[in-house]
Amino acid sequence: MTKKKTAARKKTSATKKTNTENQNTKTDLLYPLQENFEDEGFALVNQAREAAGLQPLSRLEVLFEAAEAKAQDMRDNHYFDHLSPTYGTPGQMLTQFGVEWTAYGENIAAGQRTPAAVMEAWMNSPGHRANILSPKYTHLGIGYAPGTNDSRYRTYWVQEFVRL
Repeated sequence: MTKKKTAARKKTSATKKTNTENQNTKTDLLYPLQENFEDEGFALVNQAREAAGLQPLSRLEVLFEAAEAKAQDMRDNHYFDHLSPTYGTPGQMLTQFGVEWTAYGENIAAGQRTPAAVMEAWMNSPGHRANILSPKYTHLGIGYAPGTNDSRYRTYWVQEFVRL
């Protein structure tokens, strides 16, 4: 993770905490934020692709930011769906984040406690596996958000795949 992203995350966390305290709607996170979860998940995807004889996906930081925003949005707005009440479809969300994609895919999951567990779940699902192993995608971003005491799930995971 870059220093810029870490600084932005700290700033965002501080802003969210202030907003949360003012709104009095959030409770403590069930699990601490695991910044390395995204990196570990990224490595697991490329390991699966390599094992299948595919080219690795490239890292695109804006996709990590979009994926994390989607994971937090699902948690904060109490839904689990590809269609976001905040961002719309995954394609609309990626466009809002400034991604000029020619193809996209999105995997979501909730409840798994580790990158290995969520990757296993995705690889055991034909649709999710198809996104992970699709040769049409060139870039990937992964987002993780820990649940809160008032959220439906303990963890939220998002993978954003694109071809630029």
